[in-house]
Amino acid sequence: MPLERAGAEVFPEWRSDALPHRLEPADEGSGVRGPAALPAGAGGPHVELPRTVFDCVSLDALRDHPSVDPLVRAQLEAGVTFRLLRFPFSLRPPADGVVREIVFSVRLDGDGGSAPPRVHSIHPTREETHDEVATDVALEPQLSLGSLAQVGVGRIGRTVTARRSRAAVVGLWGERGADWVLRAPHRSDPGLDGTWEFLSVVRWDGPPGRLGALLSVSATVETARMLWTTKRVEHAYGPYELLGCQAIV
Repeated sequence: MPLERAGAEVFPEWRSDALPHRLEPADEGSGVRGPAALPAGAGGPHVELPRTVFDCVSLDALRDHPSVDPLVRAQLEAGVTFRLLRFPFSLRPPADGVVREIVFSVRLDGDGGSAPPRVHSIHPTREETHDEVATDVALEPQLSLGSLAQVGVGRIGRTVTARRSRAAVVGLWGERGADWVLRAPHRSDPGLDGTWEFLSVVRWDGPPGRLGALLSVSATVETARMLWTTKRVEHAYGPYELLGCQAIV
């Protein structure tokens, strides 16, 4: 089933049951520049993370897709499994000042009883967003993520429309996790504010085992008189069985 037709089932709305977190100032002397006192906690930025994180899509059926890369097809036939996972978060700016940078991180872990999960690819790796964007998140048969223009025939994807501030996004990843750095492109911009959604293709060298994740967020905040960093907010999930993943057929 194409993700556009199954969007509500595969990637449901998450903010109605979100977990709110306040981003507290880092310890005094850590990343703080300027003469003003650090703000009270109530006036600082807030983030929301999903209460449950593993909205996922099973990619096992792609082994029969005629355009699948031969190496990936061989991996699928050898028992390697792939899942597409979604990791969203939302940011509310501080009462005084603007958020200039956010670092959003995902770390994956298994339960020790099966092959460990590994990050195969992520989306986005580099993009610039605007006030309201409609992003085509598409999955090529080669299991990389890209835009509609890059994929063409055989596209499996969905369109995400979100209202958020202008931001330059850079994504980096290794086998055990990924980091996305979001920055306001120009000092004249109003700062970061809104909701972002990140995707990762995760692989197992065998059947998927129980999956755990640690999501973390930190920010750099600028006011008229100072620049300060926040402590990192973390929330752990699982390990969970990946049950009920929407299948690509």
